[in-house]
Amino acid sequence: MKRRLRDLNVFTISAIDLFACATGAFILLALILFQYYRKHEEKPPTPEPVAVADTTGMSPEEVKATIAKLNAALAEAKREAEDLRLENERNRQLAFLGIVTKAKSFVVLIDLSKSMSDYQHLMLRTVGELIGQMDESNTCQILTFQGHVSDWQQPPRLMNWAPKGDLRSMDEANKKSAMDFVEGLQGKFDGGTPTYLVLNEALKYDAEAIFLLTDGEPTDIEYWQEIVKRITQENGGRKAIFSVALGYYRKLPELVDFLDALSKENDGKFLGVSD
Repeated sequence: MKRRLRDLNVFTISAIDLFACATGAFILLALILFQYYRKHEEKPPTPEPVAVADTTGMSPEEVKATIAKLNAALAEAKREAEDLRLENERNRQLAFLGIVTKAKSFVVLIDLSKSMSDYQHLMLRTVGELIGQMDESNTCQILTFQGHVSDWQQPPRLMNWAPKGDLRSMDEANKKSAMDFVEGLQGKFDGGTPTYLVLNEALKYDAEAIFLLTDGEPTDIEYWQEIVKRITQENGGRKAIFSVALGYYRKLPELVDFLDALSKENDGKFLGVSD
């Protein structure tokens, strides 16, 4: 005989009530005990004891020997820290407008020819960014150059920031001094562009790299290819030469070709800077 459907319903509902009560009781107990579990979890860990030299029962000689060992370990740790500092310093790179170099010593050449007067602000900004990347681990000299105004047969004018032949550490005081020197160049632009002569002068410095900033083609040697050839031979791969064209350099293909070839032949890089 088939059971009536309502009997099944009563049994099913009673079972659900039983399970619901059990689940409710479990949740209630969990809520009550939750705070105790949290307190147990948040108990701070017991710190590990720090190992120290135990000199109890040692003779004076043994104590001295222990101190000597500790001093030796301290000196070794200091040496390792200094080696790490020097290694980091050696690996530090100067990054300037897309130019990256590990060189630490530089000669910066600034064109003071008459045409550069149109780009005084651009020159100041560019030199400022270059010097701003340096620190006390770098040394630098700044040379400016221009052809003689009244007599082209006379030697070009060269002015230097640091004493001739010297490179100065680029600490904050010298960085300020260098920028004061560069800012003082405003209004002094005149004459031609004796690029070969100033490059030749820069090669005499004990520097790893040269930065040449100019806006025009050389005027001291007729063919720029000859300058590239001579400077590359005289350099002999000793210094990287980076060249920077300032102003409307895209309208001067001969200038771009000259600077690009000069840098490529001397392990450097050419870049142009304009407003």
